[in-house]
Amino acid sequence: MKRSTKARVVRGVFGAVVAAAALAATPAASAQSMYRCKSGNSAYLSDRPCTSGAGSTLGTISAAPSNTYQQPSGTYVQRPAKAADHVNYLSSACADIAEAIRTGPSRGVRGDVISGLHEEYRQKCSEDDAAARQRVAEDRRNERDAKRSVQTAAQQQQQQTRIASDQCNELLRILAAKRRQTATMTDGERADLQRSEESYAQRCKH
Repeated sequence: MKRSTKARVVRGVFGAVVAAAALAATPAASAQSMYRCKSGNSAYLSDRPCTSGAGSTLGTISAAPSNTYQQPSGTYVQRPAKAADHVNYLSSACADIAEAIRTGPSRGVRGDVISGLHEEYRQKCSEDDAAARQRVAEDRRNERDAKRSVQTAAQQQQQQTRIASDQCNELLRILAAKRRQTATMTDGERADLQRSEESYAQRCKH
């Protein structure tokens, strides 16, 4: 065999060995499980086994293919968004899934896992979600009605107070005019003035 032919054979064998080694080093696509864990009286979802030993597996979500682009990890940790108001009216199972979706990015859960949770939520909790949002809307409407009632009552009270004050001022003006005429009053007129003074005191001096 000529030297050039041997060189080509050696290079071919060497390339096959390198390719096989590269394939062996490539991690196989795995699956990621979600666990419902308990801590005291509260429950939470995690992509890692429960540390306390008390928990159950929600399900397994297949990982993305190995050729899927993975965003480089960094030091920045995304803060979870504020929980939506309607979550308080969800069932326990749906609230757990919603909480896992909300806090997943800050806990480093992969995007494909969160996408799977979104799909599970749509399948299992669509009706529950609609009912919960309806209750939130009703609560807000009731709050608006209550505030409006309080404002209306306060306005009516202010108006009544203003009317009473105007009436007392008018009575006082009339009494002042009568007092200036006491010297020429008859006994009956003085008795009327006395009654007016007592009525003013009961109505306006309190």
